Parts: sequence; structure tokens; C-alpha cells
Amino acid sequence: MPKTYLRRFAILLLRTAIGIAPRDTLDWGNAMLSELSCMEGDWAALRWAAGGACVLAKHALLSVVIPGNHPQTVSGPGDLFAKENPMRKATLSIIAACAAASFLFLLAPAFRQGFAVSQMQWHAMTTHSWPPPTSTALKTLTQQAGKNHDADALAFVALRTSNQTESARLADEAVQLDPNLVWVYAMVAPKPSEADEWIRKLEQSDPQNALPHFIEAENIDITQSLSGKASHTQENPAWQTAMASAFRSAKLDDYHDQLKALDRRVATRYGFNDPYEVLGGECNPCWPSYLAWDASRYAKSTLEFGKALEAHGDRNGALKKYLAVARFGQMMTPDGDFLMDRIFSLVVNRPLKEDYQRLASLYQKQGENEQAELYALLARKIAQSEEDYRILARQEAAGNAVTRWNASVVQTSGLLMPVSAALLLICALAVVVRNRSLRLRTLHAGRGTLALGLCGAVGLLVSSTILYVSYRPYAEIFQQFVRTGNDRQIPEFTEFLSYTQTPLGAHGFQNQANFVFYFWFGVGALSVIALLFVLIRHIAHHHRAAVTT
Repeated sequence: MPKTYLRRFAILLLRTAIGIAPRDTLDWGNAMLSELSCMEGDWAALRWAAGGACVLAKHALLSVVIPGNHPQTVSGPGDLFAKENPMRKATLSIIAACAAASFLFLLAPAFRQGFAVSQMQWHAMTTHSWPPPTSTALKTLTQQAGKNHDADALAFVALRTSNQTESARLADEAVQLDPNLVWVYAMVAPKPSEADEWIRKLEQSDPQNALPHFIEAENIDITQSLSGKASHTQENPAWQTAMASAFRSAKLDDYHDQLKALDRRVATRYGFNDPYEVLGGECNPCWPSYLAWDASRYAKSTLEFGKALEAHGDRNGALKKYLAVARFGQMMTPDGDFLMDRIFSLVVNRPLKEDYQRLASLYQKQGENEQAELYALLARKIAQSEEDYRILARQEAAGNAVTRWNASVVQTSGLLMPVSAALLLICALAVVVRNRSLRLRTLHAGRGTLALGLCGAVGLLVSSTILYVSYRPYAEIFQQFVRTGNDRQIPEFTEFLSYTQTPLGAHGFQNQANFVFYFWFGVGALSVIALLFVLIRHIAHHHRAAVTT
């Protein structure tokens, strides 16, 4: 670029800055423009113009944020924030109003709960133990429940305690106080020595339920896995007996209704307002993790056995096997438990659809057209349900994006609130320390201090408002659950809570630990840079002082 162009650009830059500068700075700006012609060298002229333009731009910005009542002489960049003026009543009133309005949000329970939720992302940044330690609130509840002999509260804590031994102890104590809570045994991992006893009590209390038999089969799965014989589980007679009993049962009750009622009773009785604690049981399935896998394996083996009998001409034997699987399929009719319906649709529906098709074909061969049409219709319904779930999965993907966005907004607001509050507090302390007084009339602050304080107050109000508006619908979902037991939107809420537990910005990392490492590494690096900057400034200041003396 030719040097003449540099000087022309410098003149244009300074004239543009003069055009937007306040009136009281025009004389200074024109003086800077006159001095520009005396600068030797085009690059020196450009640096001079850039410095003057920056100062004028700062004054223009401050005149918009804090309109001045008196003409001010223009200072250099280093003195811009050092000049102190009497606090302008309008600016101070705006800061006070914004701060007061922000603190009024604390009166709303939904806001306090939303702020606590927004800070959960820091737990992942500071806690590395697994399983996570039991919260202080649960420890306090355990002590209160022990003193009051409150079986409900003991069961509540047992379902949420990460320590397996302590969880089993609390569950036993709760059932001893109230035998009606024996269903808790289905959701708490027992000690190996107590597993058979717990299963026996579950079978005695609810003999028509298939769940105890599935739990027994899962214990066999776990034992086989620990012994390295997981692939031979289906050959275990005890496993076959447990699964056959489960398929013959009249119902499969996962005790979700009992769990929901327990959570509501304890939350109301003890004033629990932490959604992570209250919905701790709702976030996890209430049935064994191996249930769908075991059911699918047993259904497939039974179906293969029936096909072998049919191939050998034993239609009656084949029919019994097919009907056993069909009976289980009827027992698993969707009951509104979304998670369980989804698991079974993905894992069990395939062998179940083939079983219905086999029954339709077999009844057709026997001339029983009504039965054949019935099972053909059931097979078509399963095929349609699979298509419905695919459509629902696409809809969920869109819904997940909205929920994730809401969680990000809440997390961002939760981060900006303390930053804005800290900025406002620092400005207030700076004014008090500089003036060495707490009397409002004697306090003076520079334009820069007032501008930063105003930014902090407005930022605090805006972030508080956004947090309240974004979280309020979820707070209402939680309150509806506690008051009326309405859990229709609880899956959406628990998904939202899971997103808020993930640190903001960590969604792009496959391993959250990597994000935590890079975050704290960046914080450490910035701290070192800031320390070096302060140190260099300190050394330079002392060097200038030594040269002056």
C-alpha cells in the first residue's frame, strides 16, 4: 500500500471519530487533526490518528450511556477512568432500581429453584468421585427419619443413597417399620446374602406379579457374568424356571405408582424443593436392567422350541409354546410407562410379532379363522407401533433440541448473574474505598465506574429475568407433580435436568472429563497470564519511579 494512502486513511479515521464525538470534545479533536499534519512518517501519523480516534470513541460511548451535564476536557486513554464527578442521580437511580428488581426475584420459589438448578453444572466441574457422595439434605433427612421412625422417609433415602450397603440397611429398616413398603426391595440392590430373602418376600406380598421372577433371573444373570459363564445363562435350570414363572404371571407391576406416591408424601412432609432429590427415583427405571433382554431371550427360545415342534407335526405342543409368548405379550400391553414401552418395543416386539404371525398361520391351518384374524391383527399392530416409534423418535429429536436450548439458556443466565453481581459489587466497593466514606452525598465516581456499575446492574436484571421466564414452566411441572401427582411431563423435565447437569459447552465432547481438564487448564493459564501482567506492570512502575528520581 503506498504511504500517501496511509496518511489519507489516518485523516479519514480521525475526522470520522470527530464526527461522532460529543460537542465538548470537538476542540480537542480538531487540535489532534491539526497536529496530524506535523507528524513525520505516514505510519506515525496513522498511530496518532488511531490513538485520538480511540479516545474520542470512548467519550462518544460514555456520552450515550451516561449523558454529561457539564463540558468535560478530554483526557488521555490512561486518565479516562480516573476523573471523578458527582454521582448523577439518574444513573444511580437506574442502578439501584435494577439491583432492587433483581433481588426481588429471590422472593419467588421458582426463581430460587431455577438458580440452584443452573449452578448444578459446577458439580461436574468440581466433583470427581463415583458414585457421587450422598447429599447433605439426604443425610439430614436420614437423621430426622431415624429419630421419628418415619418408614416413608427411610425408604425415600434408601432409593437415593449411592452407598449400596447403607441403602440396603435403610430399606430393611423401612420395611420393618411398615411392611407395606416391601415393594422397595424391588428397587434397591440387596446384599448377596439377602437377595433370596428379599425375592421371597416380594413373591409373598404380590404373588401375581412377574417382577420378582425377573429380579430372580437377573440375579442369576449377574452371578453367571461374574463367574464368566454369561453365555450359558439360558442353560441354567433356575433361570429357565424363573422366566417361565414370569411368563405365566398375571401382571407386571413395576411399582411406579407406589414410588410416585412415596416421593410426593416425603416431599410434602419435609418441604423438599430440590427436583434432583425428589425426582431421583423418577429418573431411573423401576424394573431390573436385564428385564427386556431376559424377556427377549426367553421369548426367542420358546418361539424356536415351538417352531421345532411344529416342524415335527406336533401342532398342539407348538400352539402351547406360541400362546405362552402371546400371553406375555398381552401382559405387556402399553400402560403409559413411556420408558418401559419403548424398551419393550425395541427389544421384545420383534419375537412377539413373529409369534403372532406363527399363531395366525397355525390357526389358519386348523380352520379357526377368527383366531387367525385376531393374531394377524396383533402382528400388524406391532408393525404399526414400530413405525409410530420411528416417527416419535424424529419428533423427540426436535423436542430434545428445544429442551437442550432451554437448559443452555438457564445455565448461561446462571453464569451471568454472579458475574454481573460481582461487577456491581466491585464498582460499589471501589467508590467507597476511593472516597473513604459511606455517606451517599460525599461519594464521587468516574464515568467509567458508573458505566461499569450500570452494566452490572442491567446485566443482573436481564439475566435474572431470563432465568425466571425460562425455568418457570419447569417449576410448574415439578409443583404439579408434588401437588397432584401429574407426571405426564416428568420425562421432559428429567431430560432438562440431565442437560443442566452437563457443563455449558461440554456437549461437543465425547468424554466430559476432557472438557473439565481443558476448562481448568484454561483457567490456570489465564491466571498465570494475569499474574505475569500484574508483575510486569509493577516492575515497570518501579522502573519509571527510579528513573524519575
